[in-house]
Amino acid sequence: MKKALVLSSVSRTILAVIRSLGRGGVEVHSAWTRPNCVSLRSRYVHATHDLPPYSDADLNWKTALCDLMRRERFDLVIPCTDIDTLALHRHRADLERFGRVYTPNDEAVAVLFDKHRTNELARSAGVRMPREIVITDAAGARDAWWQLGSPLVLKPRRTFDHPTQGLAVRKVYSEADLLRILPKFLAHGPVAAQQNFIGHGVGVELLLDGGEPLLAFQHVRVHEPLEGGQSTYRKSVPVSPELLDASLQILRPLRYTGVAMVEFKLNPATGDWIFVEVNARFWGSLPLSVTAGADFPLALFEFLTAGRRNFPPHYRAGIFARNLPLDLEWQIVNLHADRSDPTLATKKLPAVVGETIANILTLRERWDSLTLDDPAPGIAEIRGLMQRAFAKLTRSHRALDAETA
Repeated sequence: MKKALVLSSVSRTILAVIRSLGRGGVEVHSAWTRPNCVSLRSRYVHATHDLPPYSDADLNWKTALCDLMRRERFDLVIPCTDIDTLALHRHRADLERFGRVYTPNDEAVAVLFDKHRTNELARSAGVRMPREIVITDAAGARDAWWQLGSPLVLKPRRTFDHPTQGLAVRKVYSEADLLRILPKFLAHGPVAAQQNFIGHGVGVELLLDGGEPLLAFQHVRVHEPLEGGQSTYRKSVPVSPELLDASLQILRPLRYTGVAMVEFKLNPATGDWIFVEVNARFWGSLPLSVTAGADFPLALFEFLTAGRRNFPPHYRAGIFARNLPLDLEWQIVNLHADRSDPTLATKKLPAVVGETIANILTLRERWDSLTLDDPAPGIAEIRGLMQRAFAKLTRSHRALDAETA
């Protein structure tokens, strides 16, 4: 039996990878996984290994990982987050003395883990981009504010500089807020300010060899954070030839080999769209593509370990997948949001209720963590939600009793 080591602390991504490989007959081991991660309850996890956390300064993690690889003789080591991928890429030569490690090639890592260089590549390839001004100081920020308008989308060069410091893409709605948060961003280098684009997120997901697609899938975001971010509810749709071509215009020059998700925003009223970014690793909405029949983790494993290149070109469109904890948070925020603001990704309550009932009745509804063949992670997630809700209700009652005492 072939063996894989999956590295990640992101529950829904690593769980989809674990299930995909396990169903395909691969013995799955896990490491760098948080102790409370529901993925550890999966029946497809053969073993979990305790490795020191990644650090640039302390390489005990690398020594431990090399020892683990020497002992277990994995056919492939698969990272699932940006930090995991960069860690393995930086030390790939040492690690591959003990087994095969999956990371994108050097040029792809240099470009796609740098949002500014990614934007430059997309722009040079003629891919549609929003208006953009690179900010280096307060004067440039004021200029961008008056040229591009409100809200302004701020993108740091990297969303992280090292494992303990993260910077998120965010929108600002006033010049005062822009100037207030700017120093934190500029401390890590220039910031790209982009004009806001009204639309919903669309992802084109790919497995490529040298920039040529072996497997393709597309989803649209049904629910996403009101100001943008990872989706909580999404739908499988047929691949758009136009968006696929735009994706390849970016990835072909890099001779990209591996999995990637190219993100766009689409305005359904006008049909216009823009490029947003590339995730050069497995993506948060991966459970949907696996459920719909585009099995990227197993395809990647078989491609890299056995040289397989032919994969089923068709998958089921019209399947919906929900990240239950995040979507419940979205439901609460959406309920209280200002639906008159076109820059917020809100939905009317009847539409939210109607789509849920319709999808359940037509058997198109799926949950990321709960599957019939592997129910334990989903049950653990639901139990955790109920415990947190009960704890919150208890605190509310105590506060009310204290006020009335």
